[in-house]
Amino acid sequence: MIRTFKRALGCGATALLLTACGGGSVSFNSGGIQSPPLLPPAGTGVTVNTAAAWHQYLSTPQRWEVAGQQNGNAFNLALVLTPGATSIFPYNGQLAQTTTQSLRLTFAGVATANTDGTLFYTNDSLIGVVGGSGSNATCAVIRTPFTPLPNSSTVGAGGTIISFDSLGGCAPNAARVGSVTLNWSVEQDLAVTLFCLTTVRQDLAGLPAGTETACVQTTAQGDLGGGARLTLRRADGTVISGKNY
Repeated sequence: MIRTFKRALGCGATALLLTACGGGSVSFNSGGIQSPPLLPPAGTGVTVNTAAAWHQYLSTPQRWEVAGQQNGNAFNLALVLTPGATSIFPYNGQLAQTTTQSLRLTFAGVATANTDGTLFYTNDSLIGVVGGSGSNATCAVIRTPFTPLPNSSTVGAGGTIISFDSLGGCAPNAARVGSVTLNWSVEQDLAVTLFCLTTVRQDLAGLPAGTETACVQTTAQGDLGGGARLTLRRADGTVISGKNY
């Protein structure tokens, strides 16, 4: 089972929106980013500024950590967001803001660190994603346009943010190896209101290749808190999920 989840997070199933391996595992470093505090329950029926929640997700350092049990083995999942410098998206040379996403899994005492993925965006609109670096870098490029999130969303609302083509490299002639779709939703779990981002991946034949969901606590104003529910689902149906509230 340890091997199962190493593979689940090894190639194409790491942090949200990572679409391929980029040189294998790397050491994980959260850069000292602390988890935001758990917020008081927002109550039911809350309306959320999802545009503000998305902006905060992209532009501020964040760290969420969950723990649980899977088939008798303890696990820990940590998702870290680290905004970086303005940089050039290597696929098309476009200058954009960047944020690095890192997801770490420790399963049955074995730590598995995974290649970071970098989101490239302008004015909160994603333009691409890079996994790995150098000659091993892979790119996700726009397949359908970015759809801005609404300023007011009730629990149960959701939609598609953007779809990407996954490429086996970052050159304009790189081969397509699949697709990635990023969806958003607002959910209620107990008394916790959650802003959720779900990555749905498909292989070149259009078959399911796994999903990853990060649901993080939010206020009505779109301020993100420390509560989180993180879920990984492999193409074979294997699931690991935990929450910290």
